[in-house]
Amino acid sequence: MRVAQFARYGPPDVIELLDVDEPGPPAPDEVTVRVIAAGINPADSKRRRGYARDEELPARLGREFSGVVTAVGANVSHVLLGQDVIGTGEGMLADYVTVPGDMVTPMPEGLTYDQAACLPEAGQTAWVAVESQNVQPDSVVVVSAAVGGVGHIMCQLLLEKGAQVLGTASPANHEYLDNLGVIPVDYHGDLQKNIEEISHYGVHHVFDQSGYETIEAALAMDVPRSNINSISGDGPKYGVPTVGRRGLDPEVIRELASRIAAGDLVIPIRVLPMDEVIKAYIELEEAPLPGKVVVRMDSEIQGNIPVFDDP
Repeated sequence: MRVAQFARYGPPDVIELLDVDEPGPPAPDEVTVRVIAAGINPADSKRRRGYARDEELPARLGREFSGVVTAVGANVSHVLLGQDVIGTGEGMLADYVTVPGDMVTPMPEGLTYDQAACLPEAGQTAWVAVESQNVQPDSVVVVSAAVGGVGHIMCQLLLEKGAQVLGTASPANHEYLDNLGVIPVDYHGDLQKNIEEISHYGVHHVFDQSGYETIEAALAMDVPRSNINSISGDGPKYGVPTVGRRGLDPEVIRELASRIAAGDLVIPIRVLPMDEVIKAYIELEEAPLPGKVVVRMDSEIQGNIPVFDDP
């Protein structure tokens, strides 16, 4: 089977696609899954670039997936052999993965494999972060990296709450935000000035996905630290909350899935095959489009039509 890993820190071209043995029988509390689709995320890019340098190399990539159960440990009863599931863990960019049973949950009806692969990491992070703040109707909220995998989901959840949402993005992605109902903010130049030119009556909440510039702008606008949530890694330095997803919460997955099925949450998805995993990370990091990048293990399985065609 194939796995995606890196043996040294660096840009996407350090990623290796290796053939290794398939996993053996799962332990009593584990599940083995044939992965159909895997979402890729900036967290993996940071790991690969050596953001922390605290792990043993080589290290495998991938943190969220959807697929089909191929083996079930004796103590696992909530998923069945042959069932479609959603899961999370480390090293999930592989044809088969074995994970603790509590890291998988049945895939809700109405989802494609590609949509499902966007929820354990990006979807849950957006949901948990939004729910951690007491956002009220007509609250003015800033979301940084608003077209990214987490940010664009967060924007839609905040709009559902009746908030006025300002989203930072490059001008090339402003039309996408306009169509969502989000007020675009150019992140180039003086971010605080760019926000204040639009929001004349202050900002109530800030959700940071991009880094210290957003946090510093929020503090300069007198946004209380308790109303700034950061998942960028810079939060602790500024004493702001860093609420994101922890593990796998089946109820959150069901909430997100129900919104997708109803058309209330739309995730633009760009699908690339496993053989093009390096290209997938290049597109994530160097040419970001709205939504998510998903790696498909088996191109013969049709679950979703990519929103963006290859140029």
